[in-house]
Amino acid sequence: MKYIALEIIRLHLFPFSLLGRAKQWFYKDREVVNTWNKCSMVFHAKFLPTGKTNALRGRISNFQQTTSESIPEAWERLQEYILACPHHGMKNWLILQNFSNGLTSTSRAHIDAAIGGSFFSLTVSGTTVLIKKMVSNQCWGDERLQDEQQKGMHTVKETDMLAAKMDLLI
Repeated sequence: MKYIALEIIRLHLFPFSLLGRAKQWFYKDREVVNTWNKCSMVFHAKFLPTGKTNALRGRISNFQQTTSESIPEAWERLQEYILACPHHGMKNWLILQNFSNGLTSTSRAHIDAAIGGSFFSLTVSGTTVLIKKMVSNQCWGDERLQDEQQKGMHTVKETDMLAAKMDLLI
């Protein structure tokens, strides 16, 4: 009984999560998607076809940190891939393994040093907590930014550029 009530609630709340074409589809085919299981299957088939799902799953499986990317940036990018494909079907330990394998050797050494051992010596939840702490620690991204600034890279804000152009016009 509790399961049926949960399914009904999901089905009634689902349209509030939709926009544009997906929302139009839901209300147009309301009779076809009268149960949560049908709705879920039809929605995935229509808006997340197998090819697209496989491509998104491949991004998670073959994750690689770029050389200019900090650990938090890499983690956030992986989380974006996961959000883009919530039905990826991969276990958390496998995602963490893919993340670790995709890190640069320097980043992997940083994480191992933070753990005081090997990345895989922690539990899945312990590893996730550690990475989230590293992400919330702003100094990881600041170090890279300071290195870039020392190399002579300067950034100009769009507002400063616009103000300079306005000065030229006057």
